[in-house]
Amino acid sequence: MRKSIIGGVLAVGMLAGCGGVDAVDEAPLGTREDALPFCEGFSFVTYYSDATYSVQVGHGDCSCGHTLRVVGQKTDFAVYLPENC
Repeated sequence: MRKSIIGGVLAVGMLAGCGGVDAVDEAPLGTREDALPFCEGFSFVTYYSDATYSVQVGHGDCSCGHTLRVVGQKTDFAVYLPENC
């Protein structure tokens, strides 16, 4: 009986001390691929590095109702070319 108690304690200790159940691995935000938004009334967008709009860092294109395809970096500093849907 003593061996079974010691065995049980060792098993619990191994689960608790050696990590037990693996945590769910989440991709870092820099490499995560979230769904891109659908286009709403524009056909081309140019992304710039800052508010001076002097250094282009990326661009995107789409047709109305489809998913935006971005090449390069997407930023908050963008110029959109409109399209009638």
